[in-house]
Amino acid sequence: MPKLPSNITKLLRVLAGAAISAGLIWVFLKDVQLGEVANSLKMADPIFIIPMIGIFFLRYWLRALRWSVLVQHLRKIRPRLALPRVIFAQASNIMLPFQLGYVVMVQISSRKFQLGRRELFGAEIIERIMDGFVFSLMLALALATLAIGNGFTGLTIFMLFGTTTGLCLVWFFTRPQILKKKPGAGLSKHLFRLLQSDTVTPLIHGLKAAQQKKQMFKIFLLTSFAWMAEALLYWLVAESLGIDASPLVHIFVVAAANIGAGIPLAQSGVGLILLANLSLRGIGETAETAVAYAIGVEAIVVLPLLFLAPFAAWDMRLSWKDFDFRNMRVSKTS
Repeated sequence: MPKLPSNITKLLRVLAGAAISAGLIWVFLKDVQLGEVANSLKMADPIFIIPMIGIFFLRYWLRALRWSVLVQHLRKIRPRLALPRVIFAQASNIMLPFQLGYVVMVQISSRKFQLGRRELFGAEIIERIMDGFVFSLMLALALATLAIGNGFTGLTIFMLFGTTTGLCLVWFFTRPQILKKKPGAGLSKHLFRLLQSDTVTPLIHGLKAAQQKKQMFKIFLLTSFAWMAEALLYWLVAESLGIDASPLVHIFVVAAANIGAGIPLAQSGVGLILLANLSLRGIGETAETAVAYAIGVEAIVVLPLLFLAPFAAWDMRLSWKDFDFRNMRVSKTS
């Protein structure tokens, strides 16, 4: 069977993701009165727009601070330079399925900040694990205080165990005594040879933030503050719509929806619509109010990004060559 050209394959993947997202949204909305949703949105109090804008930019400044701390053992990068990178990365994640925006940004960041791709990928692994760890803590807090039911108990336990185990493994395999140890016999011999190989060594170097207590603590705090700021943004949307819900409801929605953003091929907003319906209808709100809430959150999160992403690309001096994965220039450490 002939192999399709790579550009056609990529296009088919994007179309498949859009089709699956559209199908899931239709399932969620087929019994919703869209006229009532529109009425709820029209009743939104515009006075909340000003604090929403402030929290929107606070979130991205916290993420820029986190990214500069995340890579500080590789290269010192000022948060001001990291800010457009973070904005463009989030815009990419919204547009691309399965959070492929992070893969794209490893390629772009490697070129723009002169970082080895494998080193940078290692640092990004730390960021993803820390996100998952904070999400699991947020879910645990919501489960302990809200009448959500047992549906998310297994997910919370899995996330806590998985992310904690991941952080412990990263710490273990980046210890200096492990990397300098002479290969033994059997499986350990092959493992240590792999860890000390030219292919894996840059990746391990990118993961070495795990050995720095202060650096990891800063990453944890900034991750927690960034996602709590996102929950605050969700709360402001609810207040503008007249939804009387505990702030813990929005903490739950932020954590669960971002975990759900990893649904294969689907865009990230699908998880938010599902969780908004589950959470708000659980406290007595109508399906129409829940959908209005989800649309309001998506609007305040996505629409500014569509405006800011071109400016972020210009600030980073991006060109189409930066997106060409077939002709990637390799730095010495990658």
